[in-house]
Amino acid sequence: MMKGLTIGRIVRYMLPNGEERPAIITKIIDGETGRVGLQVFSDPSDPPGIAYDPKIGHPGQADYYEPVAAPQPFTWHWPPRG
Repeated sequence: MMKGLTIGRIVRYMLPNGEERPAIITKIIDGETGRVGLQVFSDPSDPPGIAYDPKIGHPGQADYYEPVAAPQPFTWHWPPRG
């Protein structure tokens, strides 16, 4: 099981344009790979129809990705410690 992976944890979800949105883990699908169900939260400034996957307001699935180089759309990662 990936360390710290629990339902209710806040993570960051990557959009296709490279921006991030907060998300909450709603289900652990594969604890080894980090595939989870997410509830992604929009920003009031987001234009209508922005490409979210999972869709805003609906739980969806996303894979874990450590954002070392280029962001990977439709994946999640831990918020930076700070």
